[in-house]
Formats: sequence, structure tokens, C-alpha cells
Amino acid sequence: MSGLAGTARAFATYSLVPYLGIVFCPGAVVLGTVGIVSRDSSRNVCYASTIVGAVVLGIQLFLWWVLYQVPLWANRL
Repeated sequence: MSGLAGTARAFATYSLVPYLGIVFCPGAVVLGTVGIVSRDSSRNVCYASTIVGAVVLGIQLFLWWVLYQVPLWANRL
């Protein structure tokens, strides 16, 4: 595995940390995409990092939205 694919994989792994992982999601997507475009030897890792980064980014954004909506929902009760 090359340095680019390994770094993209590390970003994708660190993006799985709840709430704090949102910092690493863009890195996983960007580095994974760069690895795909540059025809890196570990393209499968780059594809996986890009997909995991994008999916986890969506989930992280949803969790952040819920975090800010819970107080509003609590005040309605």
C-alpha cells in the first residue's frame, strides 16, 4: 500500500470517531479521490476510503444536527 492510500485509509478510520470524526471525513474523501485519479496502485483502498469518508460525513452531519435539535425538542415538552 502506498503512502497516499495508507493516509486515506487512516483518515477513513479516524472519521469513525463519533462527533470528532467529522474533522477527518473530508481528508478521507479528498485523499481517496486523489488516489483514484492518480491511478494509485492501491485503488481499491482509495475507493473504500472515499466511500467510507462520504458515508460517514453524512452520518456525522446528521449527528451534529441532532445534537443541536435535542434542546429545542426538549423545550417543546
